Amino acid sequence: MNEAFSFDSAIGRITLYCTEAGISQVNLGGSHTELRINNISPILLEASCQINEYLNRQRQVFDLPLDWTAIQGFQRDVLDLTRQIAFGEVLTYGEIARRLGKPAASRAVGAALGRNPMPLLIPCHRVVAANRSLTGYSAADGIKTKAWLLTLEGGKVVGQKLV
Repeated sequence: MNEAFSFDSAIGRITLYCTEAGISQVNLGGSHTELRINNISPILLEASCQINEYLNRQRQVFDLPLDWTAIQGFQRDVLDLTRQIAFGEVLTYGEIARRLGKPAASRAVGAALGRNPMPLLIPCHRVVAANRSLTGYSAADGIKTKAWLLTLEGGKVVGQKLV
């Protein structure tokens, strides 16, 4: 089973994909073409509800099954650790690398986060550069969306930097 569902949100169009194991992909932005499904999977409906609750400051933690099948090795380790960053908290690429026991791997952490198939659910927007600059966000409107999400969570962003 591979299903998809698109909906409009506070940050634009979001398309969710799922398998029998759980949510497998979240696409932020993109076209406004309708994906029509007669029987929408309950997990897709629940995911869209939880994401809208988050974007409306009514939820801080997602409670959804994720399909990790396509994510392995170092990327899995990075995304698993990133998923644990709490609402309103941030880590740097270097801090993640050190927590993984690979202190020289901050660029590799950035590359792994750049391939995050489930932004929001795996909150890569909560990872910033060592100087707290907002870097490396390719979902939706890029850095603008990352700044919006960090502000939603109580952060203060000035000139593409978390202060």
